[in-house]
Amino acid sequence: MKTIFGAMVLLAIASMPTLAQDSTPAFEAGGGYTFRSFNVPESPRFNSNGWNATVDGNFNRWLGLAADFDGTYGTNTGIDIHQYTFMFGPRIYPMGHHRLTPFVHALFGVSRFDFGSSSGIPSDSDFGFSIGGGVDYTVTPMIAIRVGEVDYERTDNLGGNPDQNNVKVKVGVLFRFGQK
Repeated sequence: MKTIFGAMVLLAIASMPTLAQDSTPAFEAGGGYTFRSFNVPESPRFNSNGWNATVDGNFNRWLGLAADFDGTYGTNTGIDIHQYTFMFGPRIYPMGHHRLTPFVHALFGVSRFDFGSSSGIPSDSDFGFSIGGGVDYTVTPMIAIRVGEVDYERTDNLGGNPDQNNVKVKVGVLFRFGQK
């Protein structure tokens, strides 16, 4: 976790020269690829791949409200596992919106597990949260690339005993609308 925080601080400092290019979008929407390293209780970690979609309404140059959805798919010990998260919360842009735009967020919501029909395990939905951040690169005033987002994710599925401590990495494309 210290390494992730250190990388985010370094990215924030490195993006200081871009402060002259401030254009805060009123609304952003996008999607892309998600990699999840999932901590399976009493079993080795397993990795899954999938998609993500995000929507962010910005109140001002440094604060937005984010809705983040993702789905990843993998197989562990012969069982197909589909995990979906639906999370909402504040997204903070400590340096505003520029060519390089670092952000941090704390998202809270629901994690849902679906298992293959042959497993005999029922689907499960429970609380989950995600804390992390990333960097966006502005290509044009209306398009940005999510260069990277790294989140610590905790889910309480399957009785929450023990909690699942996961890592998510995301990349994607954002479309921006309006100006603040």
